[in-house]
Amino acid sequence: MSGRLRRVLPWLLVAAGLVAAALIGGRQPGEGAPLDPDSPGPLGTKALVEVLRELGADVSVGQAPPPGTDGTALLLVDALETPDREVLLGWVRQGGTLVVADPSSSVSDLDTAGTATFGLVDVQLQRRCDLPALRDVGRVSAPGGVLFEPPPGSQGCFSRGEGSWLVAQPLGGGTLVRLGGASALVNRELGKADNAVLAASLLAPSAGTRVVVLRPPPPGGGARGLTDLIAPRVKLFGWQLVVAFVVLAMWRARRLGRPVREPQPVQLEGSELVVAVGNLLQRARGRGQAAGLLTDDLRRVLAERLGLPASAPPDLVAESAAARTGIPVERVRAALSPATPRDEAELVALAHTVDAVRREVTSVR
Repeated sequence: MSGRLRRVLPWLLVAAGLVAAALIGGRQPGEGAPLDPDSPGPLGTKALVEVLRELGADVSVGQAPPPGTDGTALLLVDALETPDREVLLGWVRQGGTLVVADPSSSVSDLDTAGTATFGLVDVQLQRRCDLPALRDVGRVSAPGGVLFEPPPGSQGCFSRGEGSWLVAQPLGGGTLVRLGGASALVNRELGKADNAVLAASLLAPSAGTRVVVLRPPPPGGGARGLTDLIAPRVKLFGWQLVVAFVVLAMWRARRLGRPVREPQPVQLEGSELVVAVGNLLQRARGRGQAAGLLTDDLRRVLAERLGLPASAPPDLVAESAAARTGIPVERVRAALSPATPRDEAELVALAHTVDAVRREVTSVR
């Protein structure tokens, strides 16, 4: 396998996986949106509407509760604006019955107490309450359902531990029923356990009951934003990650304490440094090294003055200097490539020669 194909193959696999997920998990044409009362798909609620009508209920799908105060309304998704929500609650206070299947709804303030899942398995919940309207319901199947803590004055049913999947609360002259999710009412789950009996008992307890199923907003509609759709525990986990990152950053960051005076390196004047280096060379009898420093410095200065590269060889520099200034080429070459001084006198003489050549070349205009 070539290197280019090896680099492209992982991206091809990712693209194939996305296409497969879209084909397998995508909604088929005609299924409609989830919880749509007109949708025959697995997540629609058309079967619920048909069952209620078969039982003799006067069922309609709309945006407002039924007229009068003797009917029931089902709110599958709470995407209501505050004024519309207050109108709906006012209708309940006058004697209506409102069933809310959206666990995140703000029609009433309920604390969550877990889910209807035991480990990784969704369990059926037993009634475990004496609510007269639910006397014919034994158990419900509510995959992924949320459990609420029943507040004082309310009645909790289908409980596990301290939480209840159904909470009935008196509100004025009517009743507000909160469900921990609409999964028990969708087409796929309505025929399981006693889900159909539960729906009939809550929404159409007698023939002729007027029932309004409040139509959910279309996909992308509603007043809730993207952050409103995030579960509270996911938000809490995100804030925990933020706090952990801040603590880690503070732990790894530089800690600023009391200023501490540190010893500074000894600073020498330029002339003192030259004298010190010269003394070291004198003690080491490094006349050849000293001569090399003098000639290298002269070569760089002359090359820069004559427009030559810094790496130009001494012979080229000497010829260019002689042609430009008229100085004998042998004199410049002797200053750039001298023999190793045999004693201090010869080193001093070389220094004078180097200095003289430098002045003569640099003084030419």
